[in-house]
Amino acid sequence: MPIRIQPGLRPALLAGLGASVVLAACGSLGPGAAPAATSHKPASHPVAAEPVHIWAGAHQPPAGFDWNPVPGSAYLAVTTVDGGQVSMLWMDPSHLKFRYVPGNQFPEASPITKADVTPSTWVPNMVAAFSGGFKLADHVGGYYYAGRMVSPLLPGLATIVAYRDGTLQVGVWGRGQKLTPQMLMVRQNLPPLVDQGVIQTKPTDVPHTWGFTFNLRWKVNRSALGQRPDGTLVFAYGHLIKPVTLASYIAATGVTTAIDLDMNGYWPAAFTYRHVGTKTIGARLNPYVVHTPSLYFNQYHKDFFAVEAFPAVIS
Repeated sequence: MPIRIQPGLRPALLAGLGASVVLAACGSLGPGAAPAATSHKPASHPVAAEPVHIWAGAHQPPAGFDWNPVPGSAYLAVTTVDGGQVSMLWMDPSHLKFRYVPGNQFPEASPITKADVTPSTWVPNMVAAFSGGFKLADHVGGYYYAGRMVSPLLPGLATIVAYRDGTLQVGVWGRGQKLTPQMLMVRQNLPPLVDQGVIQTKPTDVPHTWGFTFNLRWKVNRSALGQRPDGTLVFAYGHLIKPVTLASYIAATGVTTAIDLDMNGYWPAAFTYRHVGTKTIGARLNPYVVHTPSLYFNQYHKDFFAVEAFPAVIS
């Protein structure tokens, strides 16, 4: 049955949730795992506390994980868990804008605007980027962009909405979400991976329940995006993992809704960027990401989201 993860639950505690979570077999939980208890004598002199990072934005990263600030941005943080298999990017939208860039091949039949083929409209302000959704041919949901309904939007499916003012929302279509003139892009991808804080994976799932996998493998590269009640967003990338593993970790950050994003081999990707003079220097969110950070310096043949520090309002 679906499992509810309480916000702030430490990753080390996830393994205690039972066989349906299937995290105990994933190996060491890495950063965030509770250390083994040891006995020791009290220190004879005061011990200096570790420095605490002061986050500049309106929000704090989710408790229970060891978040590290992204160099050059006070509104992004990263953490890696499950022995390095899973990395997550936390984003505070109070000082960020989100830019959707459709691929030149996928989603199929997508409108392409002049800005979509002009990297100078996103690269100079880009502090992070991550991959989009599946091919529409996989019949996983609808797609709307730049005033055109490319594929009908279906109620009950997990949905990302990119607004013209640069904000991003993750929700369930038909449940408080309906098409408005302020929406620039609406992208669907399967039912929600996490819905109202509840993990939607089940023991009856088969390898293709959460997207068609190469050779019907259970463990493939996967990605997801979730939104917390405070409006902050969490992107998760997992290397050779099952859907339940990805769902469990992203749910543990306290997201209300999470959408399954691109998967398999080299399709899922995520990077962070800093700017030194005129140079944009990128880093993989996880070492297992196949592509290099320059992937999103141009329009790619699949869609992606560019996270910008100070972009202009999209018209």
